[in-house]
Amino acid sequence: MISKLHKFPLRTNFLSFRARANQASSPHLRLFSLPSPRSSLAVVISKKTSKLATTRNWLKRLTYDTFWPLIAKRKLACVVFYQPLPLKKSPATKNQLIIELQSLFKNL
Repeated sequence: MISKLHKFPLRTNFLSFRARANQASSPHLRLFSLPSPRSSLAVVISKKTSKLATTRNWLKRLTYDTFWPLIAKRKLACVVFYQPLPLKKSPATKNQLIIELQSLFKNL
């Protein structure tokens, strides 16, 4: 996980952030990013993606663990949204999401 200092203040700044941010998307994810003085990251997962909180938390941890090392040194503020498609906790899902996150990073 990342420190509280590097978490994106989603509720207060998101509308202005979204208006200026670059967007990239994949089948399961949508990424908003902007250069920033300090790297920050937020992950948003709706209940439509999974009704189970354990699965949503697993997806957040997976995203933070995969994506944070990629953006930390580039000074980017990023928000990752999961599309409202059903996902289950499995090794195949994990591999697919890691590939999608890495491809989104390459498109930045």
